Amino acid sequence: MSKSKAVKFYEFTDQLAAGLGRVSKRFVGDVLVGMLRSRSVRIWDIAAALDKPVRIHATHKRLSRNLARQGLADTISRNLLSMTARRVKQETPLVTHVYPLQKKYARKMEFLVDAEALPETGYPAYQVCEVVAYDPISGVLMPIAAHIWSRNAPDYVDDSDEILSVLKRVQEATAGRGVFFLDADVGALMLRAEPFANSVSRDAFRYVTAVSGRVELLHEGHLKFINEIPHLVERPFGVTTYKWIRGAQNVEVETAVVCSFGSNEVSLPETPEKPLSLIVVDWDIPSARRAEGEQGEPLIYLSSEPAVKEREQLARIVETTFQLPDVVRAIASQKEAFNFSQVRVLTYDRLRVLLGLLHATIYFEVAILKRRPTVREWTRSFNEPSPRIGDHPRSFMVPDEMRKVDAGSLAQAS
Repeated sequence: MSKSKAVKFYEFTDQLAAGLGRVSKRFVGDVLVGMLRSRSVRIWDIAAALDKPVRIHATHKRLSRNLARQGLADTISRNLLSMTARRVKQETPLVTHVYPLQKKYARKMEFLVDAEALPETGYPAYQVCEVVAYDPISGVLMPIAAHIWSRNAPDYVDDSDEILSVLKRVQEATAGRGVFFLDADVGALMLRAEPFANSVSRDAFRYVTAVSGRVELLHEGHLKFINEIPHLVERPFGVTTYKWIRGAQNVEVETAVVCSFGSNEVSLPETPEKPLSLIVVDWDIPSARRAEGEQGEPLIYLSSEPAVKEREQLARIVETTFQLPDVVRAIASQKEAFNFSQVRVLTYDRLRVLLGLLHATIYFEVAILKRRPTVREWTRSFNEPSPRIGDHPRSFMVPDEMRKVDAGSLAQAS
């Protein structure tokens, strides 16, 4: 590390460890250095990368002991959020992703939930909620906040409470800047939680979420399921964009996707006085159409903005939601660059500390060292070096619903 980068590193670790004692500050700096050098979250790898003039066993023991310090995870999380929140602008998309941290072979990690209690994963796991700022133009990702929890922990209530606590912390730290983008599963969970509806109304949460037919909304004074509303929404705006979609011979082909979209005002039954916007997007892939007039099911999104009617505003929301699946894949790749799935510590608090320090390490690389990989570079899912020449808008990212199209004839589009 050059002298200038070393100065930036020590400035960063001083802020990250603010409020901690001298020993804990040294520990924070050592772990970040070890992660940067080893590209690993395993304590042994970190200890070896530090290259201390003592036996690796001694360094490993010291790091393990310091991981268990009371309150360390909360302090690191709070200080990191204070730094990351400053970079969030008014319209910055805040991609909110919830996933299981699976520990297939672990048996002794504290509060680990057994596979029998998690049929959706099939393996023992913890739950993780991450909020990542995303720039749709440059494709750069930046971690904002991360929280891990166990359904076996003594203070656990339910998943919606854990997620809402993360959203509240971020919303407070950013002073309301940024827009939370939630996937359909998280959105459905949160919309069923009464505290979320109350918080949206009281705290002015700004969000966009995919929604499914399981959710009920008030539309023109009547309570309706989501799937009963789309045919009542006009779609006056349209755009043709080009996406990479896997076609014949398992090759990704640049393919035309025709979209039309519009919105209507709705509200949640719990807060009928708070107007929201329901955005409906029809999409069609002409080259993959198997029957005359056959199209995919419309994509439906709920926005906290009360009157999303202008084409530019609608198009910006739709474009960002289209990119979320690949953003989530890129987030996972970013963590796996440090072998996060191999983390193996016995106690719950140590796991929380390591997750916070991993996010701090990624933030330091992205925001301080300016190593700014884009979503496309992280996912590495595109087999074409460049798109066809032309003036059509191309984002090269699509919702998973579009990826499932039987596109046997897509090869003709290349």
